[in-house]
Amino acid sequence: MVDNGINIKVINTAKFKTICVAFLFRQILDKKYVTYNALLSKILTMGSQKYKTIKDISIKTEEMYGAYIHNDILKKGDNQIIEFLIEFAENQVNIEEVFLFLKEVILNPLIENEGFKKEYFEKSKQLVKDTILSRQNDKKELAKDRCIEIMCKNEKFGIVADGYIEDLEYDKINNKNLYKHYKDILKTSEIDVFVIGNIDENTIKHMVEKHFNIKDRCYNPLKTDFIYKEKIKPNTVIEKYSITQGKLCMGYRTNIPANTDSFIPLLVGNEILGGGSGSMLFNNVREKESLCYYINSFIYIFKGIIFIESGVDVKHYEKAINHIIENVENIKNGKFDNNHIEIAINNLCKKYRGIVDYNTATIDYYYTNYLASINITIEEIIEKIKKVTKEDIEKSFENIWLDTCYFMKGDEN
Repeated sequence: MVDNGINIKVINTAKFKTICVAFLFRQILDKKYVTYNALLSKILTMGSQKYKTIKDISIKTEEMYGAYIHNDILKKGDNQIIEFLIEFAENQVNIEEVFLFLKEVILNPLIENEGFKKEYFEKSKQLVKDTILSRQNDKKELAKDRCIEIMCKNEKFGIVADGYIEDLEYDKINNKNLYKHYKDILKTSEIDVFVIGNIDENTIKHMVEKHFNIKDRCYNPLKTDFIYKEKIKPNTVIEKYSITQGKLCMGYRTNIPANTDSFIPLLVGNEILGGGSGSMLFNNVREKESLCYYINSFIYIFKGIIFIESGVDVKHYEKAINHIIENVENIKNGKFDNNHIEIAINNLCKKYRGIVDYNTATIDYYYTNYLASINITIEEIIEKIKKVTKEDIEKSFENIWLDTCYFMKGDEN
């Protein structure tokens, strides 16, 4: 960490011919400000004091041998993160030139009359609106969002990080109060810099200290403790939408934090349950019973939630739920064999080995682990996965319970 509270992590590797630098501005999710942050993730790469247009920015990246700049809004647990990532050729671009460019884009936005340039502000509003509407039009994604909103209604995790349409209407946010929020973000955010490539940490630290010495920093280190939940009666919610194929989502609580010994057996157990085409849910609910179009399960690691999603016709809704519950209970009760475990372990090891083939995926792995207080390399997690036993899996599933069952069905049903 440098003096102004910027956390630096360098993943040194000669595997790639490029270097990736990610600046990540992290705040606790707050419904009042999520749409502001979503707008900032769009507007800052539209123009700066030196590079006034997207074309000017594009020309500059081309001058840096086709460097690639990317911006996004991320949600990791209770954190909303504004990401700026640049990838450039290792031996062809001077690292200082890259940091001067990032400094210009991130710290010197194009300002007019104490606000962001109105043209860029309106474009950003439209881009954020398009992103929100695209997610709402994708009913599979919308069903997941609605289930998490309902399941975690009293938690920060229930807030949608892409923003809310109502915040973009009635001039609730304008170019001037967005600029004010931007200045606050620079001062109060936790700032994480994650880098991957053939470069040493001291070089990156020197560049950050030299070019990102942000004045008047008054951030508070963010700490989001794991929230243990008491078992409750499952909450069932049915909503109607203009769709032909129903969407079923089921959220199970495990109360297992990602930085505990029980988490890796939980990973393997989830892979057996619904991790792929060889899983119990796929083979039993989809193939054998023909109750759904698709089905899978995954883990929200920051919350210890096993999330099951499926495409189900309304006529099969109740039967599908019963069969899903039965399959979860089968894992709790050890009704699976060594073949299930072997397939799950092989699949998981393959997934983790695949991460190191992509620089951005590797950054995401280590950044996620950093936020979840996990200190384990990809090689180490693979070795731990290989050692998981049937008893480990049963134990990790022994206290799992269904929290929320959400079904999105068509208007005509």
